[in-house]
Amino acid sequence: MLMIHKRKMISMNNMENQSLSSMCLPVPSRERLTELFLYYSSLPSPSGDERLVADAIVTHLSELNLSVREDESGTAIKGNTGNLYCLVEGLADIEDDLNGATASGGASLDSQVPADISGPHILFCAHMDTVPPADDIVPILENGLFRNSKPTILGADDKVAIVALLHAIELLVDSNKNFPTFELLFTVSEETGLSGIKQFDTAIILSPMAAVFDASGPVGGITSKAPTQKSFSVTFRGKAAHAGVEPENGRSAIQAAASSIAKMQLGRIGEETSANIGLIQGGVAGNIVPEWCELKGECRSHNQENLAQVTGDMIQALQLGAAEYGVDVDISLTHEYTAFALPDDSAVVRLSKAALEAIGLVSQIKIAGGGSDANLLNGCGLPTANLDAGMMLVHSSDEYVRLDDLEMLCALILQMIYLAPGFLCASTKIETLSTSAEPTNTLF
Repeated sequence: MLMIHKRKMISMNNMENQSLSSMCLPVPSRERLTELFLYYSSLPSPSGDERLVADAIVTHLSELNLSVREDESGTAIKGNTGNLYCLVEGLADIEDDLNGATASGGASLDSQVPADISGPHILFCAHMDTVPPADDIVPILENGLFRNSKPTILGADDKVAIVALLHAIELLVDSNKNFPTFELLFTVSEETGLSGIKQFDTAIILSPMAAVFDASGPVGGITSKAPTQKSFSVTFRGKAAHAGVEPENGRSAIQAAASSIAKMQLGRIGEETSANIGLIQGGVAGNIVPEWCELKGECRSHNQENLAQVTGDMIQALQLGAAEYGVDVDISLTHEYTAFALPDDSAVVRLSKAALEAIGLVSQIKIAGGGSDANLLNGCGLPTANLDAGMMLVHSSDEYVRLDDLEMLCALILQMIYLAPGFLCASTKIETLSTSAEPTNTLF
């Protein structure tokens, strides 16, 4: 049973921010983080079935006198859980603490903090679902590493972010000190095409910027650029016939599919684009000319023109393969998410760099090859960075996370909360690809 109130305050040591040194930011407890991670990671939450984790989060935040709202996205995507939203209200006036930093010899933040500091200043986002585990999840901490003692995923993607956020809030609430207001969003079904956040009403969000903690790697990475992805499902329909008696009367859907794939350029296509066929299945028996065959694939790129070219080439290959063997083909193309590119001088990138520096880490700007909830938030006009959360070898039985990284992630979140008011920038620009005229599904 998780103990909600097992928390403590300790003074800042080497992780304190010089500018905020006299504010005595709370420091994460390794003992408490261990307890929380072992608990939350043990709760199964495959996409569409996040109920146990969601209920634990709601209970956890309710114990801290915070109200959580759950939307109806679960119903829309045929899951059992909706996205969770929470406004964490700090005290509107933090000037006493900030001025205290100056009076006691700390560096002044007056030049950074805007007149209106009531917030919220930033939204933090993490997803509750995991890829499906192949066995039980029995997490252990061994030699400073969290691993699953069973041969399947650990679920650090994205439980590590959930735990770091919850512990940061525990520390803030128990500190009895002022802190800036911020927002939380825990999403569902991120692992299945970001389907959960696609149902979320982003008009609820009040913050001018956001941070998602869903990138793999040691704490310190800042993903400021991610691609657009299109996925497709294809069905070839031929004619069945006995493979030994009358094969000439059949039309092989599998041959058509194979010919189509052979015509495609797959893998890495230049520096910004990739394409893949990830699934093929068809036929019913070895002695029957296969009447049907299904393919699933994708293409993604940071460049809209390149993506359009590759998408068109793949569709043409599918049509040519079908024509070559006299079969019909149905192609369903889905726009999964839109690319984004945050400039280095955007508020959330500068904030992330400053917070990392404050805990003694050197930041690294990264370009992602995949998407996250950050794509959807940026697509809605909210500047959002995706930060490395310390999880390693995700989606595999070798997945792990270091306790040191979990501790640093929590410290990073605390710094971002306190520093956020000084990095607000109304002129932040996001480069995205427009999809206003593009339907979600198109049949060819």
